[in-house]
Amino acid sequence: MGIQSWRIIIFAGLAASLILFATAAEATQRRSRSPAKMGDLLSAQPIAAPQGASAAYRIIYRSSDSKGRPAAVSGLVAIPAGPAPKHGRPIVTWGHGTTGVADGCAPSISPVRAFASMTGLNAMLNRGEIVVATDYLGLGTSGVHPYLDGESAARSMIDAVRAARQVPGSQAGKRFAAWGFSQGGHATLFVGSRSARYAPELQLVGVAAASPPTQLLPIFKADIPNRAGKVVVSYAMVSWSKYYGAPIEAVAKPEAIPEIRQIASTCSLSNSDDLRLGLDTFSYDRTGFLTGGADKQRVWGRLIERNNAPLPSRRVPMFIAQGSWDQMVELPITRNYVARACSKRMRVRYIEEAGADHGGAARRAAPAVASWIDDRFEGLAAPNDCSGVASSALRFYGFSKSISLVKELSKVFFNIPPSRSRPLAAN
Repeated sequence: MGIQSWRIIIFAGLAASLILFATAAEATQRRSRSPAKMGDLLSAQPIAAPQGASAAYRIIYRSSDSKGRPAAVSGLVAIPAGPAPKHGRPIVTWGHGTTGVADGCAPSISPVRAFASMTGLNAMLNRGEIVVATDYLGLGTSGVHPYLDGESAARSMIDAVRAARQVPGSQAGKRFAAWGFSQGGHATLFVGSRSARYAPELQLVGVAAASPPTQLLPIFKADIPNRAGKVVVSYAMVSWSKYYGAPIEAVAKPEAIPEIRQIASTCSLSNSDDLRLGLDTFSYDRTGFLTGGADKQRVWGRLIERNNAPLPSRRVPMFIAQGSWDQMVELPITRNYVARACSKRMRVRYIEEAGADHGGAARRAAPAVASWIDDRFEGLAAPNDCSGVASSALRFYGFSKSISLVKELSKVFFNIPPSRSRPLAAN
């Protein structure tokens, strides 16, 4: 072969390489020009899978806070074993309870411990459901954690579903359910309210919440009796002061503020953490804690009202579990919330766990919740306990509130026209 022939071959090869390079560059530019989407999967790191899962990942994905500012959020995904159904695997998005507000308080930092804390995880994986668990904003990634900011938490839970669908091998479909405990129960109810508007491409089949704080004002009472409650309020005050700019001094006694900030710097991820936090609250016995009247203070009152849990969309069935001995979320408040949902003709499965405390309600209800969620994915009609809510509420409230409650419940069950009386939520 002559020199001229080799020159032709070399030039042809260079030309082909340039074409391939230009094509790859053009593709890269197209991706870079594509607008970032909420729920975009940014990374997926393989980790040890929990029992019942074929694979698991620690993920980072794109979301946004309640002010619309984009942010990266971390979390965990567990993919069940076995073949995926024709229309893809269903997804359960889990909202964890309070773990703190400081950097490093993310459950996903210890995946083994995080998976162990997800009530009902094994049952859901065994039913072929993907489980994705957000850390929420600002716990496993940079930025402020907007504690009990329902809109931000709902976006984290919904965008986690979007991210899970992009995990390699997930074979996920569009249907999902939300399940959460305490702070996560609060977030789950916001998911039920926001999902249709925020993620119309997904299909929410139901929401389940254990021990959800539906009304936030009671936890800001000056005489809140338990140590855990004081920790939660300390978390909320520091988080809201950073995220919203709410002044702590407007609701806390000046002598208590240094201890409030100290408590907020400690996570609640282990028994030793909780022991330390409980001991730290004893300083409030010396300094005092809240001044009271948080709802009367303009900024704090507005924020408390804004973050009270909304009712989910009427199309979304709901499961609520509540412990009768819960000292964090009071039983009458949860009953009141359920009664409001029933007044809107929602389908509500409501369980009161006798003798269960704040965390006990989620543990006891987990088997029933897993079965209820599976039935929603199967397309079965959702059960409704609203017919028993009236008698349950009346037995608890007693004679002093029975008259106003009867009026409100009569509107629900006997179609009496509404009057100018105060709504049930205000009682």
